[in-house]
Amino acid sequence: MTLEKLYKYQLLLYFFIILFGIQNYYLNRYNFEWIFYESIVTYVFFLFVMTVFCSLIFLTVCSIKTINRKKDAHQEIKYLLVNLILYYLVIGASLYLSTQIRL
Repeated sequence: MTLEKLYKYQLLLYFFIILFGIQNYYLNRYNFEWIFYESIVTYVFFLFVMTVFCSLIFLTVCSIKTINRKKDAHQEIKYLLVNLILYYLVIGASLYLSTQIRL
């Protein structure tokens, strides 16, 4: 699997996390009336935390590989920059969801 495909999968996962955080923010009052929604938020939050920690390692290793490559990898560098920007939005969404968990 090439780095470009991995960047695309990571980009899709980031979009899911950001959209779930936005959906939870705007529909918070309606969602928590549903019985199972709190457990869904808890499970998704743990997915977010694992994604944030694994993405930090993944982005570091793949950025080193992409930058040190001899051939031109302009497309991979574009995906890398977009993923780095979205990574900080994912951290924000994870921090927001951490405030929504009721223990």
